[in-house]
This record gives sequence, structure tokens and C-alpha cells, in this order.
Amino acid sequence: MISRYCSTRNTKAGGTKGLAFVAVASPTETWRRAVKGITLAAKQAIFSEVATLGYATQNGGTSGGSAGNITTVTTLAQFTAAVDPKNTAPAIVVVSGVITGNVRVNIGSNKTIIGLPGAGFNGVGLQIRNQNNVIVRNIVSSFVKAANGDGLTIQASTNVWVDHCEFYSDLANGKDYYDGLIDVTHASDFITISHTYFHDHFKTSLVGHSDSNGASDTGHLRVTYANNYWKNCGSRGPSLRFGTGHIYNSFYESMHSAINTRMGAKVLVESNVFKNVTNPIQSVDSTQVGYAMAVDNDYGGGVDGAPAANVTDASIPYNYTLLGSSHVIATVPSQAGANLAVAFNGTAVPH
Repeated sequence: MISRYCSTRNTKAGGTKGLAFVAVASPTETWRRAVKGITLAAKQAIFSEVATLGYATQNGGTSGGSAGNITTVTTLAQFTAAVDPKNTAPAIVVVSGVITGNVRVNIGSNKTIIGLPGAGFNGVGLQIRNQNNVIVRNIVSSFVKAANGDGLTIQASTNVWVDHCEFYSDLANGKDYYDGLIDVTHASDFITISHTYFHDHFKTSLVGHSDSNGASDTGHLRVTYANNYWKNCGSRGPSLRFGTGHIYNSFYESMHSAINTRMGAKVLVESNVFKNVTNPIQSVDSTQVGYAMAVDNDYGGGVDGAPAANVTDASIPYNYTLLGSSHVIATVPSQAGANLAVAFNGTAVPH
């Protein structure tokens, strides 16, 4: 079921152990944004919040470390220990400051990683591999070299929610100096990427790593991209093989290739805007085509070049809200990114 042109529905937040941290999408506890007569209410997001939209709400839902204790980390060593895959106990890992390195860190199951304002990783690739039930929020990831993987790699994992993050590199070093910003591969499933800002990168986000992996990937790779902002990127916004994608309420600005569906992938593309995008939707670069069902998109002079799919809103198993393409530019860029302010015991921290 979808709800068009109205605010997102409220969800109940669970309790935490230890300190009471609250994240909100502005310096005040609650805020409202009027867009052409439409009020969009940004809900509070406590550190123990579970996934509230997209495919990550399916398959039992995605709660991350909501049942665990809170640990604050400031160094690479502390972070690596806190998310060690050998320890599958639930935990909320709060990142303070920018952690710099030239490594890849593996993240274990049942973890919530959330950044304080300005927190993130420089040069550190994050990887969720053979794990499940992970939440990553309010993190800025930058300049991860290809040798250290992607900004975030989700491989052979289920139930992952990436929300209110920022991923970027630069366009000065060639397309192979960095790999992806967020790649979802090897039959990963029930993934949501929401309210995230992707920018200044060549190969942005890949779903399905190879044309030859259909035996494993088919029937999996269900991924939602919601309320995201893509700017100054070369391609893969995203590029999908084999799976089922749902892309809505997103703004694409200054890209060569945005959505590429191939190898039988099916994607529902709704309520998006493409500005200065050469190829908004296409099916290229594989031995088999993919498919797209496109509804209420502003192509800005571009075209939908992919064969039509039979995926419709009726086939999407979760509720969701469409802004309408005419409201995307006024709403999405200001809300996407690592912009959750953090409140301690109910007092908001300015951000």
C-alpha cells in the first residue's frame, strides 16, 4: 500500500540500555517543513530505532543492536573491536569524530552504528559480509581506495538499513582509483538505503556484482533506495542485476548514467527527478536486459530507455510514501545526508 503526497507514518521507538540518546533531523526535537502546502513531519529517531521503510522492514525486520548496550568509539581500534563479527551480541556503537585509516573493517551481526554530528570514516572501508541485522546511520564515508573495498560493502548479508549517511570521493583520480560507495552483492537481501547523499564519485552503487552470478543472486537482491540525493556521479545510481529494486523520492543531479537495470533485474522507479542526467534509466552493459516500471518521474529532457517491467506498487510488500516528483527538489536535498542532530536526555545538540 502506498500513500501519496503526505508525510511519512510514525513508528514506535524501542528502549535503550544505558544513556538516553535521541537523534532528530534538525537542531530541535521535532521540526516541520512545508512544501507547497504539504507538511512533512520529520520524526525523532532514538539510537535504538529499527528500520521503518523499505525491504529492510521485511523478513522479520531490521533492529540492529537495539537490544544491546551503547558503546562510544573514537579510534579505529575501538571501532574494530566494537563491531567484531565474532561477537554477535546486540550493540549500539556510537562513532564520535572522524576515524581515519587505510583498511577495511568487518562489521558483525546485530549492530547499530550511528554517528554523532560530524562523525565518520576517511579511507576506511566498511564491510558487512555473511552477516545479518545491521543498521548504519548518520555516518560520513569518504575517500576509500579500491584496495580497501567500497565505502560500504554488503555481501551475502540480509536485513541491512543504511540511513542518513553521506558517501563521496572525488573525480580527479580516474574511475578505478576508488570502487563503489555502497555495493550490494552475492545474494544479499532485504536491504534499504534511505536519506543518503551520494556525490563526486564514478561508480556509485552496484547491486549484483557479475553477469555470471545468477544462480546465487536470482530470487534475492531485494533493495529499496528511498529519499536519496545523487550528485556529480558517473554511473550506478544504482546498477542492478538479477534482483528487485524499488527507487522512489530521489533526486539525481549531474550524472551520466543513473539507473541501469540488467540481467533480468526488475525495478519500480517512482517519484524521482533527474536534472542534467544523460541517461536517467537504461539497460546496458550486460548480456541480458533488465526491466523498469517508471511512474511519475521528471526526466529533465532525458528518457526511460529500459524495457517495461511488470513490477508495480501492488507487488511491493511494504507501505511507503511518495512525495510526488514536483516536490522532490524542494525536499530531498535538504533532508538527505548525515544530518541527524543528536540529543542527550532530550536536549538537542545543534547541527
